[in-house]
Order: sequence, then structure tokens, then C-alpha cells
Amino acid sequence: MTVKSNTPATPKAIAPKKRRTRKTSTTATKKTVAPKVTVTTFKSGKVVAKKTTLKRPSTARLITPQRYMQDIQTRWAIHNFEIQELVSDFVKGFETVKPYHTEMVKWVKTVNF
Repeated sequence: MTVKSNTPATPKAIAPKKRRTRKTSTTATKKTVAPKVTVTTFKSGKVVAKKTTLKRPSTARLITPQRYMQDIQTRWAIHNFEIQELVSDFVKGFETVKPYHTEMVKWVKTVNF
């Protein structure tokens, strides 16, 4: 049979908590930027003007109009569902407060200010 002693256990040496270092990865914050094109104009072998313009991005990743319309319809259905749930929550809240309101109105009518 084991017996517990009333004396506290000896405290162990506690090492300080190590702080986690943050990763500074450029891949997580990398943005896609449209490439720039510099056009140089020459006249008689001398540079007349340099103009930098943006190059048109690739259209390979665009979705079709049918998929775009389907996405809009899906998002609209989600919006309608969320609004319907919001209204039902408001109705529940109103129905919860309604008896207290009628009781307060009766009380105010009986009290003479």
C-alpha cells in the first residue's frame, strides 16, 4: 500500500520556453505580376525614346462563360440561403422578446409617473 506524503515534491529546474522563429518564405507572398516590355525607338543609330508597356497576361487559366455563369448562380444561391437563415434568426429573436415586451407595456400602463 502506498501512502501519500503531505510534503510538496522538489521543484525541477524549468528551462525557459523556446520561441518559435518565423519563416520568411517569398513563395507564400509572391504575387503574379504582368511582365513588362521595353520598346526602344532608334533614329539614325541613336536612341530616340524608350517606352515600357505591360505585356498581356495569358488567357490559358480563364474559365468559360458557362462555368462563370454557373459560379454566379451558385454564389447567388448561397447568398439567398444565408439571407433566409438570417431572417429566420431575426424571427426567433423577435418571438423570444415578444412576451417580455407585452409584459413591459402592461407594467408601464399601470405605473403613474
